[in-house]
Amino acid sequence: MENLKVIVVDDAKFICEHVTKIVNEAFLGARTQAAYNGKEAVKLMSAETFDIVLCDWEMPEMSGLELLKWTRAQPQYQTTPFLMITSRGERSYVLKAIQAGVNDYLGKPFTADQLVTKVHKLLGQPQQAPDAAKQAKAGRVLAQDKLKATGTQKHVAKPKGMAQLRTGGQVFKCAVKDLSLKDALIVIKNEGNYPSVLESVVVDIEALSGDSVAQMNGFIQSLQAVEPRVDSPFINIVVSFVDDDPDKMAHLSKYIEAVRR
Repeated sequence: MENLKVIVVDDAKFICEHVTKIVNEAFLGARTQAAYNGKEAVKLMSAETFDIVLCDWEMPEMSGLELLKWTRAQPQYQTTPFLMITSRGERSYVLKAIQAGVNDYLGKPFTADQLVTKVHKLLGQPQQAPDAAKQAKAGRVLAQDKLKATGTQKHVAKPKGMAQLRTGGQVFKCAVKDLSLKDALIVIKNEGNYPSVLESVVVDIEALSGDSVAQMNGFIQSLQAVEPRVDSPFINIVVSFVDDDPDKMAHLSKYIEAVRR
């Protein structure tokens, strides 16, 4: 795959650098460019043609979904592989991406192997237009989901300060002990299995209503036993956030204000 041209689109510089490093190590001779929002990506993609797009969903200026729709409207990009890489894994988001013509979907956090496998798969397939049948089906399912939810959905209140910590292959239920726009101090049960320092993670922070208020990308800054003993029942974890999305920051600010009253 010599002369492969890849564009990586993510508002978090940390994620762009991480994905770029993986791609450059796995595909020798590849040329990778980064854009930090959809509008920057449009400029780069209009100036030259890329062979594959690796894109985040939630970004300022222009979201990944909006960029996907723009991409499919351009004659030179109607069959270009588009991989959505995002912490948004809900059914409705996946369906919207399929409906807009995405080729594949990779949830954050992810391992290098998972990303490389997805890219190999997309580049190894014959280029063809997005599956119209899948797009139509996704649209019908979305419409049905909206009808079911109208006026009948009830949310069960959940405890304050709860969250979910996701790594490349594991999910940990946790409690939030402290929270800021830059980092979070969370605690998980010590079941002999926990993430590593500097590992990429996603923290799903739950709102008081029970909805997920923010899905923050970050990395493990530190781990510490809550009690000074080898069988400490709980582990403190500090997660540093790498997101710069204004919408995420606004939601997180409101949440922090609510729980600190």
